[in-house]
Amino acid sequence: MVLGDNKFSLNWREAQKSIADFLSKNSFLVWEEKGMNGKRVDILAKRELNNKVFYLIFEVKHYNNVTASAEDKFRLQLEEYLKVLIMRETDRKKKKQILENNIFIGYLVLSKDYGIYRNRRKNWRKKRLFEEDKEMELIWKRNVYLFCSSQENIQSNLESVGLQFYSQSKISDFFEKKQ
Repeated sequence: MVLGDNKFSLNWREAQKSIADFLSKNSFLVWEEKGMNGKRVDILAKRELNNKVFYLIFEVKHYNNVTASAEDKFRLQLEEYLKVLIMRETDRKKKKQILENNIFIGYLVLSKDYGIYRNRRKNWRKKRLFEEDKEMELIWKRNVYLFCSSQENIQSNLESVGLQFYSQSKISDFFEKKQ
């Protein structure tokens, strides 16, 4: 992910803009500051790839402002956003179709001064949200992923769940380096 020369000193606003630009350049539909369920999501993105529809929700926070309890609060917030998104999709499609074709990703991005925790969580453990509906619980279990990292790990984490990204060649890639 190319986030500029000083990519790890970005404040949360710059990081949010940089992530949205990166997603846009990789064929995602992107909405910044999107209202959802009476709250505001930093970034909502959607992309269709290989007969799958990927929905991504990003919350971008300054690392120094995120305590362990705040991190848990943000995880619960992401889970709530994802639940709303899944419920919205069940109004439009059959649950079986969602189970086969949709992936939902919640991502907490920590910007600036994140210490040694650059890739804190890969696929957080999710609590059960749809205990009364087995099909919905199966969607939640199989098709929902939660991540928390710095900007540098976003691409590799998303690739781990089946997303592909474009890489742009540089002119130097075509010439041998002289020693």
